[in-house]
Amino acid sequence: MKTTFWRLFTVAALAMTATVLPTASARPLRSSMAKQLVEAKRNGASKTELKKLKEKIKDEMRTARAAGVSIDTLKQIQDRGTSLDEVKKKIMEANLKRRKKKGVFRKKETTLSDVLFPGVSPEEFRTGASIPLLVDTVSSRRTQLPFEYYKLPVCTPEETKYKGKRKNLGERLMGNAKVKLSPYDITVGKDVTCATLCTKQFDFKTMRRMKKLIARDYTINFTLDGLPTHIPRNNGSVIKGFPVGSKLVNEATEKVEYLLHNHIRFVIEYNDEESSSGYVRIVGVRTKPVSVAHDPANMAATCGEAPVRNLENTLLYIKPEKNNKEGMMVTYSYEVEWKRSDRPWTDRWDVFLLSNPDDATAHHMSLLNSFMIVIFLAVCIAIILIRALRKDLEIYNELIDDDDEDESGWKMIHGDVFRPPSTSPMALGVCVGSGAQIAVAILMTLLLSQTNLINPAMKGQALSNIVVLYVFSGTVSGYISARIFKFCGGKNWKLNTIVTAIAFPGLLMSMFLVLNVFLAFYGSSKTMGFFTIVAAFLLWGCVASPLVFIGSFIGFKRDPISVPTRTNQIARVIPPQQTLFGSKLSSLYVGALPFSCAVIEIYFLMCSIWMNQYYYLMGYLLAITILIGVCSVLTAIIMTYLRLTSEDHRWWWKSFADSASCGVWLYIYSIWYLFYRLNLVGILPYIVYLTYMAMISLTLGLYTGSISFIGTFYFNRIIYNSVKID
Repeated sequence: MKTTFWRLFTVAALAMTATVLPTASARPLRSSMAKQLVEAKRNGASKTELKKLKEKIKDEMRTARAAGVSIDTLKQIQDRGTSLDEVKKKIMEANLKRRKKKGVFRKKETTLSDVLFPGVSPEEFRTGASIPLLVDTVSSRRTQLPFEYYKLPVCTPEETKYKGKRKNLGERLMGNAKVKLSPYDITVGKDVTCATLCTKQFDFKTMRRMKKLIARDYTINFTLDGLPTHIPRNNGSVIKGFPVGSKLVNEATEKVEYLLHNHIRFVIEYNDEESSSGYVRIVGVRTKPVSVAHDPANMAATCGEAPVRNLENTLLYIKPEKNNKEGMMVTYSYEVEWKRSDRPWTDRWDVFLLSNPDDATAHHMSLLNSFMIVIFLAVCIAIILIRALRKDLEIYNELIDDDDEDESGWKMIHGDVFRPPSTSPMALGVCVGSGAQIAVAILMTLLLSQTNLINPAMKGQALSNIVVLYVFSGTVSGYISARIFKFCGGKNWKLNTIVTAIAFPGLLMSMFLVLNVFLAFYGSSKTMGFFTIVAAFLLWGCVASPLVFIGSFIGFKRDPISVPTRTNQIARVIPPQQTLFGSKLSSLYVGALPFSCAVIEIYFLMCSIWMNQYYYLMGYLLAITILIGVCSVLTAIIMTYLRLTSEDHRWWWKSFADSASCGVWLYIYSIWYLFYRLNLVGILPYIVYLTYMAMISLTLGLYTGSISFIGTFYFNRIIYNSVKID
C-alpha cells in the first residue's frame, strides 16, 4: 500500500508543479517564433531585421495571451484594419474593468482609488497657489540601487526647500528618510513656456557617470499631489517617471550614442467640475523629456515660445573624452502646461495599471490550483485515518493479548515516537517558536489589510505595520519555544529565552547591517540612517525581547505537554529505510508541493517588489497564505505517517524540514527570476537581491516549518491515543 500511495503522491505533486510553473513564467511559444525567424533568415533578413521581428513576435504573443486568443485570431483582427496598439488598448481597458470589481464572487464595480488608497479624500488646490512638486528617488530596474536626486549634477533649489516631512519607520527602513522639494516652480493654472533653471559644468568624470546612468536605464521620479509623473505610450499604458537620458542606436554602424534629458515638459491635467469654485483637482501629471543643447548666450534660439522638441540638430550628446579638459556646459530648463480633463479624480490611477498584464485569470487559477492540491492532500489524510489507520488499530487492539504475534509498523515504536530529539532540541524549539511568531504576524497583517487598516499600495506604511505586529507577537514565540524545550527535558530556560529573542531577528539585522555598509559606500538611497538603526534596536531590545521573556515565563510555568505513551529508556534500533525516506534530500523533494501552491502569487509579488508594480489583491494573498499553510501541515503529516510505518521514530526535525524546504524552493525560484526577468548589471545589485531574497526565503521556511511541526505533533498524539498499549 505504501508503494502505491507514494507513487500517487509523487505523480500528483510533479504534475501540479509542472502545470503551474509555465503559467507563472509566462514564456512565449518558442516553436512559433523559431519558425518565423528561420523563414525570415532564409529570405536574407539582416541581424537588425531579425531582432526587430523577434521583438514584434514577442509583442504579438503577449497581446494574444492577455486577450485570451490565438496568434491567428489576432492577425485576423489586424487584417481588418485595426492596429496592434488599438487592440492592446481595448484589451487593457477590459482588463482594468475586471480589476475594479470587488472580490471573487461579488461583482460590484468600484474605483481604483478606493482599492489602492481607501479612505483618502481628494485635495483641492486654489487657482494661482503654488503647489509642491516632490522629488523621489532615481531608480533603475537593472540595478535595484536607487539614490537621491540631488546627487545628480542638477539644479538645486533654495536651502529652505530642502526641508521635507518626516516619514514612518517603514519608509526609513526602505531608505526614504524624508521628502525633498524639486527645483521646479509649479503654480496652479499658470502655464510656463520655457523657463531656465541653471547651467552646470560637466567635467570628464561627471559625463562618464551620466553616460553610465543612461546605459543602466535610470529614471527620475517626481510626485505631484501624491500622483507619480509618467510618460504616456501609444497603446494607452504609461511609464513611471522619465529617463535620465536616451540611447540613440545607428542601425547601419550599430554605434550607440547617449543623449541627456535636460528639458522637461510637464502636462498637468486637472478637473474643475468636481471641485469648489476657484479650485481644481489634479488628475494626471504627464512628462515629456527633451534633449536640447542650449546656448546660454542665446537661449531664445532653443528656448522660445514654441514647445521645445527633440530635433536632430539640437540634441545634447554626452561624449566623455579625456582630451576634453573644458568639459561641457549643460543648461536645464522646463515647461508647464495646464490641461483641463474630464477624467474623475477617482479614476486618476487607472493609467498606471493599464500596462500590467491581465492577472485576474492568473490569480483565480493560482487559487484554484492551491485549493485542488489541498483537497488532494486532505483526501490522502482521510484515506490514512479512515482506511489504513482504522485497519491497523483493529489488528493491534484484537491481537494485544497475543504474545506470539509478530507486530510491525507504527505501533511498534510507541515507546520511542515521543522521545525528544537528540540533535539540538533547543534549536528546534527556537525555530518553531520563531516560525509561529512569523505566522501570527503575517496572518494579522493580511487580515487587517481586508479591513482597510493597512494599505498595501503604501509600501512604507505597510512595512511599518508588519514590523509592529511582528514585535508585539513576541509572546507567541517565547511561549511555544518554552513549551517545546520543557517537553524535551530542557532546564536552562533563560538561555532558551535569550536565543529565541535574538536568533531570527539578530540574523536578519546582521545581514541588513552588513548590506547597509555596502550600500553606504555605493551612495545608494537605500542606506539606513544611524537614528533609524538605533530605533530598530530599541524596538527590538525594549519591546520585542521583554515580550518574548513574558511568553517564555508563562510557557515554563505550565505543566509539560502530555502524551499518550511512555518513552522507553533505550531507543529502538531503526531498521534500514527506503532510499527515498532515508535520503537527506527527501524533505527537499516534499517542499516542492507546498511551494507549488503559491508560485503564481509569488511571481506577482516579485514583480511588485523588484519591478515596481502595484499589488493590491490582498484577499488572494490571504487565501494563498492559508492554503500554503494547510498544504504544509498535510504534507508533513503524510510523510510522518509513512516514516512511522517504516518504524522510523526520528520525525521531529524531519517534519519541520519537510515544509521548511519550501523556503529553499523560493530561493531557487528567485535565482531563476534574477537571470530571466531582472537583467541586473554590476556585482552589488546581485548581492542586494540575493541577500533580501535569502531573508524572505528564510522567513517563509520558518513559517511553513513551524506550523507543519505543530500539526504533526498533534497528529501523532491523536493516533497513538487511539491504541491500546500494555
